[in-house]
Amino acid sequence: MRPLPNPQNIHVVLNPKSGGDVYLDIPYTDIRRLSLSPSRLLHYFCFVVLGLKGTVHADDDQVVALEGEEGRALSIGIEAGGTYLYHVEGDAPFTSALVDPEAVQKAGNYGGAFRSRLDKRDGFGIFTGIHPSYCHGQHIIAHSKGDDWLNLIIENRPPYDNEDISGFAGIDDPRNGYLDSSTVHVDASRKRVFIFKTPNCYLRREDIPPAVRRRAIRPGSAPPPNCRFTMMWAVDNPDTMGLDFELPSDANFIEPTADDLPSGLLLDYFNAGIILKRYLKGSEKLDSHPFPRPPEPPVVHQQTYIPRSADRKSLNRPPPPPGTKYQPEQFGDDGQDGDPDEYADAMVLGFWMMSGNARKRREREQREHTERIDSWISTSATVV
Repeated sequence: MRPLPNPQNIHVVLNPKSGGDVYLDIPYTDIRRLSLSPSRLLHYFCFVVLGLKGTVHADDDQVVALEGEEGRALSIGIEAGGTYLYHVEGDAPFTSALVDPEAVQKAGNYGGAFRSRLDKRDGFGIFTGIHPSYCHGQHIIAHSKGDDWLNLIIENRPPYDNEDISGFAGIDDPRNGYLDSSTVHVDASRKRVFIFKTPNCYLRREDIPPAVRRRAIRPGSAPPPNCRFTMMWAVDNPDTMGLDFELPSDANFIEPTADDLPSGLLLDYFNAGIILKRYLKGSEKLDSHPFPRPPEPPVVHQQTYIPRSADRKSLNRPPPPPGTKYQPEQFGDDGQDGDPDEYADAMVLGFWMMSGNARKRREREQREHTERIDSWISTSATVV
């Protein structure tokens, strides 16, 4: 049974027609901080998580109107401690286009043609104004997911009225990325920031709080004329020590009218991953949900040569848990010869020792050594 919300939070039930036990538990302060229009933000949150349009209802089944609708007062129906229900349009199951948590894992930093296009389009860090030499090319959907997974996301989400999502050139399409500092890269990978592209199907540009004045506006850069890209903190009290920017921040581009600006569909998917992490309750009901995923690549088994100089005891130890930092004893007993670079050198030397030429040379040296021993034995017997 779903508990009552904390008086300072609200509950938004995502499956009111099938048990009502999957819901978002959102602090009311987050709603007021992230948007000037609470009802529109709730509709947006539910939409990006489920991928299905719908309407938010109060517990008494009254429709919660979107702010700005004619004849409606602002902030109608959204109160701390309330419970709301999201009713999707049509008869589709609420999980039919649900965001896949596996698809919104940490992204990496990549160069090549992907980075070259971002340098030309973005010019500098789009949210910070940082010089490109201090920037990373950040993927929205992680590069490790590959083209097949990206295509599944696009196919499984509803079409966007104001965005042409056709013709994606794979995971390194510039619409799947942006340029900014390593600090932004870390915060985005850790799901500490939202990136809103407005207007979208629920949020207007004016629904997002105004950006703070940026210290670094680069000559020739400008915001897009018809939309906003706004980065905001997803966490309540971010540790801002050492950060070189303030939020909210609106993106600027060297090419603000380019056709390949960051995709609103993919940014919404990215935001949905943050919403799942921070607010979703009842997720155990989704554990068995068959998310559409590309087939796993075949596992290639390769025989690895272990150099004789390696510490046998350390090689027989169980591997450390994932995420464990390097410790000298992982490679040697006393840490003196346990540097990972030395271990890597030993592996390379081991492979070199197993080459064909090296084996022939060792066989020749062994024969010559045997002949010398036989000659010495024969000479010694003659002298005696």
